[in-house]
Amino acid sequence: MAISLMVLLTACNVAESEGLVGSDKAVEPAPSASSDWQVPGLVDRSGAPFKVPTPSPATGRTLDVTDFGADPNPDSQDDAAAIRKALDAAKPGDEVMLPAGTYDLRSTDPTDESANIVLRSGVDLRGEGQERTVLLTSLDGEDDSRVIRGSGVHDVIVADFTITSRHEGSLGDDPNDSDAGGGPMYGIYLGAHKGKASSRVLVENLGIRRFERHGISVKASREVTLSGNYVSEATAVGPGGQGYGIAIEGIADQHEPDAANDSRHNVAIGNTFDGRHLRHAILLQFPTHNNLVAENTISGSLLDAIDLHGEGEYLNEIRNNTVIGGQQAGIALGNSGGSKNKHDASGPGNWVHSNNLIGNRQGILVILGTPDTRIEENRITAGENSKAGIEVRNAPGTELHGNHITGGTDGFWAIRLSEDRGADGRGKGIPTGVRIERNVIRQAANGIRIDAGKELRLVENVVDGIDGVKQRVADGIDVSR
Repeated sequence: MAISLMVLLTACNVAESEGLVGSDKAVEPAPSASSDWQVPGLVDRSGAPFKVPTPSPATGRTLDVTDFGADPNPDSQDDAAAIRKALDAAKPGDEVMLPAGTYDLRSTDPTDESANIVLRSGVDLRGEGQERTVLLTSLDGEDDSRVIRGSGVHDVIVADFTITSRHEGSLGDDPNDSDAGGGPMYGIYLGAHKGKASSRVLVENLGIRRFERHGISVKASREVTLSGNYVSEATAVGPGGQGYGIAIEGIADQHEPDAANDSRHNVAIGNTFDGRHLRHAILLQFPTHNNLVAENTISGSLLDAIDLHGEGEYLNEIRNNTVIGGQQAGIALGNSGGSKNKHDASGPGNWVHSNNLIGNRQGILVILGTPDTRIEENRITAGENSKAGIEVRNAPGTELHGNHITGGTDGFWAIRLSEDRGADGRGKGIPTGVRIERNVIRQAANGIRIDAGKELRLVENVVDGIDGVKQRVADGIDVSR
């Protein structure tokens, strides 16, 4: 997988299906400071395609953890210490191997009481298959507990096993329940150390379940690739950061592209999520930028499946994902947060294109002042409970191009513009400077509805075979054609 992924990452400026930089279409720079990035996706500061590096496979020794005292039989005493011994004995270029079996993690690292296992730069950790090798942790609700932690690490592959916990309680199913939980807070946590990011890390073919906060957390890091993982069964989905499948985060209130811990150039590709017990499947948070979320498959989620969390996330590319069902939006930009953690707009210039969105409440939702989003060539199929294919509220400069929308029942609108009531006053406003061009709406319940807005433009849209109303524009709204 690592080799094929590198090939994909080098295929720049070609058709979407052949690379991880995006389509070959020109994308206009988003308005931003000249010292910052200005083009979305996997590009460098000049806008040139950026090849995300992934670690080369190990060329040194293979260290078998059973040679250090680990017992792959279930219900052994503690295998975490033996795994740590193997990691300590390894040198850069070596691989620590976990043969098929179940490894009981009952102790934490002497240098970090929050983690069972601490990664080392240049040393890979690999099992014999996602379903054949299992790490079973005894961590259960401890603050900031992590099964595997990497802080400031580089050139590491973590692959081919499952992380789960001994938690036997119920799984999370109520987004308003702040008391549920159990198991480790994080399955894998990758972060910075003394202000320096983790980088050139590949996490692939892992199963992660029965965790409380994040299955995989990438914090203040860059060039981390998450590929082919399966995430499910969060023990809590309440407010304050519970039940996220994959979370890619910058640092709150830090927008410093030159910082050594600036969050960028991370890739989440080809992962699968069972969203029945996930608050969000994939979440981008704080000023993280120029990341790629592509070719993931998400079956349902309790809130927005792919969520840009309303804290300045900018110039990210979201493409070729499939989101089926779920109780809220397939893809959302901007988030109100809650009474404790108050959010509003995502940042400028995010690019959402070529996704397949089926039976979501809204296929795509942009709110709370999120500016300059490009929404292009998405395929949206409404279901019985769908409300809108694409809904735009206070989202200045949003552009909708070439999207195909179908389906829905009474009350569904393929494209809807409406007033944003804001969140306690944050992000309140109306759609402004929105361009709706060459979208195709066929066999849908209703077409285009504009309830609020100014400086709006409708150009060459196709609206055919509509059961209800093709177009409804509220009185007093001037729409340019």
